[in-house]
Amino acid sequence: MAATVVLMVGEPGSGKTTLGTRLARALRIPFLARDDVRTGLYFTSGAWGERPGPPPPRDEATETFLGLVETMTGLGVSCVAEYVVRDDRPEDLARLTSAARCVAVRTWCDDAPARQAARERADGLLQRPAVLDALGYRAIDEHVAQAAAHMAAVSARMTTVFDFPVLAVETNDGYDPPLAEIVDFVTRPRPRPRPGYWST
Repeated sequence: MAATVVLMVGEPGSGKTTLGTRLARALRIPFLARDDVRTGLYFTSGAWGERPGPPPPRDEATETFLGLVETMTGLGVSCVAEYVVRDDRPEDLARLTSAARCVAVRTWCDDAPARQAARERADGLLQRPAVLDALGYRAIDEHVAQAAAHMAAVSARMTTVFDFPVLAVETNDGYDPPLAEIVDFVTRPRPRPRPGYWST
């Protein structure tokens, strides 16, 4: 059997990381997020040192993330992978669907931008003056404002239609549908599709 990638998609701040982590734990499979890969690269290059440099470019983190997913699934390891797929980067989605059988969980909520800003402000790495200085900011609020503008641009280019099964999950107050139903959706047997198409 081919490995499965459970792709966590949705607007930044909509709960992909929290739900993806819980879902991976429930499924007993690894969780991998593009943003975590980027900060993992940054950790290696000295993010927590006295004089951290700039973080790795987003494109470098994306390439590393996709390579990790391809390596894991090539070894037969299924995973939950969080990544905002963009309309202007169809090659990224093609790599994921070529690597494994895919299903997606799309998170949404009413206050994603506010959640995203709160997460940025609470980030221990971003609380470090040396890191803010390396990023070119004098205060966390400057970073949060710039991050909000970037996330809005990402959301505007976010892919929302896929050729494989997608389950929408509302995250305003818990999960609707609940976690047990999300697990059922992900693990439901499906017939082998024609190349390039996954039926619901």
